[in-house]
Amino acid sequence: MKRKILAALLASTMVLSLVGCGGGSAETPAAPAADSGAAEEAPAADSGAAEEAPAADAAAGGDETLTVWCWDPAFNLNAMYEAEKVYQKDHPNFKLNVVETPWDDIQTKVTTAATSGDLSTLPDIFLMQDNAFQKNVIAFPDVCMDLTNSGIDYSQFAAGKTAYSVIDGKNYGVPFDNGAVVACYRTDILDQAGLTIDDFTDITFDQYLENGKKVLEATGKPLISMQAGECDLIMMMLQSAGASLFNEDGTANIVNNDTLKIVMETYKSLKDAGVLTEVNSWDEYVGDFVSGNVAGTINGCWMAQRTS
Repeated sequence: MKRKILAALLASTMVLSLVGCGGGSAETPAAPAADSGAAEEAPAADSGAAEEAPAADAAAGGDETLTVWCWDPAFNLNAMYEAEKVYQKDHPNFKLNVVETPWDDIQTKVTTAATSGDLSTLPDIFLMQDNAFQKNVIAFPDVCMDLTNSGIDYSQFAAGKTAYSVIDGKNYGVPFDNGAVVACYRTDILDQAGLTIDDFTDITFDQYLENGKKVLEATGKPLISMQAGECDLIMMMLQSAGASLFNEDGTANIVNNDTLKIVMETYKSLKDAGVLTEVNSWDEYVGDFVSGNVAGTINGCWMAQRTS
């Protein structure tokens, strides 16, 4: 039962999630206002079983429960609960067991299961960071199911987003969001520094740095915080400049990547100036912005709902 309805469930889930989420100087990339560069995640399905097309009806008396690992109760977990409701309209006995699991834990558990050869510890579906997708599928080919012939219409998703989960021409995941990035600001804090949203519209990261210094001087608060050891902002800045860590043929584009060098230097400048502060956990990162410890953030468009 689980394997047969997996692809169909994924299709239902992702259609719902799409509804729910739905220029700079020559030297430094521009700060994004609504840039589609930083893809946050894409789901993958664990499987040691052979590929199967989605089945409308499960075997009589079979278990109709799927387990999903994902993070962020306000966004990803909630989307799963809504997906369950959608699927239950045609499959009333279906249940979704949603387990809140941080991304770092998912990666560790996937690696442990794959290297031990025991995939029974993995769920039916798990959320995966876009930038880790191909690495995981290539390193652990038995973990993810080939969904190419599952019946999912991949033409309904943005090609750039879908490409993260395509390896050797085969689809191993389903896009979960559109990767849109926004810059959000605490206008009450900006006001104390004599700044408005207009001062952050269509600017470069050089100007962003200067504005951040004004905020820091006037309020004692950094402009932005990021989780230490994570590359989220680096990737968003890189992609906002139209660059990537990969070439068109899929080879690594790190050595002699001039845009990446500028991005990393810009990140360092923000941190050295105190405009950017690093925190130890995701909860601290979210709490900084919500509580007003920092004046802004750059992340997926869903971040805006944190303050709504």
